[in-house]
Amino acid sequence: MSMPIRPKLLLQTSLLLTIFALTIPSYSLADDTCDLACKKEQDIINVQNKLNKTREQLNSVQTTISQLAGQLNVTAGQLAEVQNTIDGILKEINTLDTSLKDRYQQLSAKINIRNTLVRNYSKKSALSDLDLWLSNGFSLSAFLDVYNKAFNSEVIKMIGALNTEIKGFEKNKAEAESLRKGLEKTQNQLVSLKNDLANKKSSALTEANKLEEQSTGYEKQLEKLQSEILAMKSSDENGSVGDSEYSSASTPNPPFSGKAFAIFSYGAYTHYNGMSQYGALGRAKAGQKYTDILKFYYKVGTTKTSKKDKDATIAVSGYGNMSYEKYLWGIAEMPSNWNLEAQKAQAVAARTYAYRSSKPICTSQSCQVFNKSKSNNPPALWKQAIKETDGIILNNPTTSQYSSTTGGYINNIGWDEKNKGGWPSAAYEKLAGSPWFYKAWYTKSYNDGSNCGHPHPWLTAEEMADIINAYVVWTKGSAKDKARISSLPKSCWGGNPYSIEDLREKSKNYGAGYSKATSAQSPKRTNGTVTSITFTLDGGKEVTVDGQTFKTVFNTRSPSYLSIKSRLFNIETKN
Repeated sequence: MSMPIRPKLLLQTSLLLTIFALTIPSYSLADDTCDLACKKEQDIINVQNKLNKTREQLNSVQTTISQLAGQLNVTAGQLAEVQNTIDGILKEINTLDTSLKDRYQQLSAKINIRNTLVRNYSKKSALSDLDLWLSNGFSLSAFLDVYNKAFNSEVIKMIGALNTEIKGFEKNKAEAESLRKGLEKTQNQLVSLKNDLANKKSSALTEANKLEEQSTGYEKQLEKLQSEILAMKSSDENGSVGDSEYSSASTPNPPFSGKAFAIFSYGAYTHYNGMSQYGALGRAKAGQKYTDILKFYYKVGTTKTSKKDKDATIAVSGYGNMSYEKYLWGIAEMPSNWNLEAQKAQAVAARTYAYRSSKPICTSQSCQVFNKSKSNNPPALWKQAIKETDGIILNNPTTSQYSSTTGGYINNIGWDEKNKGGWPSAAYEKLAGSPWFYKAWYTKSYNDGSNCGHPHPWLTAEEMADIINAYVVWTKGSAKDKARISSLPKSCWGGNPYSIEDLREKSKNYGAGYSKATSAQSPKRTNGTVTSITFTLDGGKEVTVDGQTFKTVFNTRSPSYLSIKSRLFNIETKN
């Protein structure tokens, strides 16, 4: 049967509940359980997501720095971009720090609640001492059993929620601190990278400057070699006929089978100004007087000086002062067995040149060739030409220059031909038998038979294609590539010329790279100058080149001593 609760028991129970309630700080489980279990957990997730995102950014920056560390071409913009990313990460970490500090303030009271709950909950067994105070048969253990069932569920839930938030906070705080340390390390890596790159770039720049100086010096050496080759192949040696006439020389046939190409120059060693000596001979043979010859070449008449040749004096380099007569007797610029009218024209031109020159006058081809032994014993016909033109000079000409053979065309004059439109067959130089009027050059000079292993003027189809490849690289390639376009074989000229194969590969970079030439059209000419030539090469492709650039490239690249001596030339082919 049930036993009524006695007033004393009610009082005891009430007192016990009151005592226990006083041990628990004021905290609403009903209001905060969802906040701790739901909202705060979501806050933790949000912060963790931000930390993860920041970690990814930091890892990305560290990867970028590692990649840049191996480069020398890192730009200031790239480094600034990395720095901006680092600054952004630092800003994000500072924001997270502020958020975590706010949360820490909010958690302080809750940590105290948790600690009190845990402490009191763990001390429930201490209440067993009240059994001595309670009486009338009510068991405290029975009460606690009832109480625990109601109390444990809410308290444990509260403790668990608080622990979850506190652990999340501590984890996030540790992660944020790790990120900050990682960021500091990354910042130091960036500074180190910048310094390292600066040192590397400085070192590389120093090395590059050194190499650039070496390269420039090397290029200058090659350019000097090219200049020497061009000077040799386009030399103005024997610019005039000289004291002895040269014999004609036939052109040898190609010593190989297949297509052959050769360049024939019209004229040689000429500046294209004033009188052509062979032209003067041709005109003299045609019956013209020296005055007519001079009138054609200089476009002025003649006049007489105030003194005879024997009374006027001239300072001659290496010989002091002498009379014009004595000086002119020694002029060795035309063979003394030529037609008298031609020699008279030469005498007037030489006298005019001497009167117009600086003093003392030099004795080489740079001025006029003077031969002292000839002056001491002048040939009869030459002495007669001096005597019969005594004191006569050109009447204020624009030039008093002359040369052996112009190829039939002279500046400011035009074609030097017997009848209009008769060039080249009716050119006076050809009629006079100039050996330089139309010649394929392949020796070091006219009188020197040196040919450096190439005793003919002919090029094979492959060699002709090589000239076109050289033209392509010369006009489109870099200065370094251009500098290596020089004559083969290397043993003749030195330097470091491209092989035919290497030059072909270089030419391929500009859409060429020819292997064989199959034909060449007659060069186009304007005013005594070749303006263009069209070649047919691999696969029937036609290539047109500028005439004067081709001349330069040909003389630079052509093997041995093959050369074009004149701006007016022709190309011949043989099968």
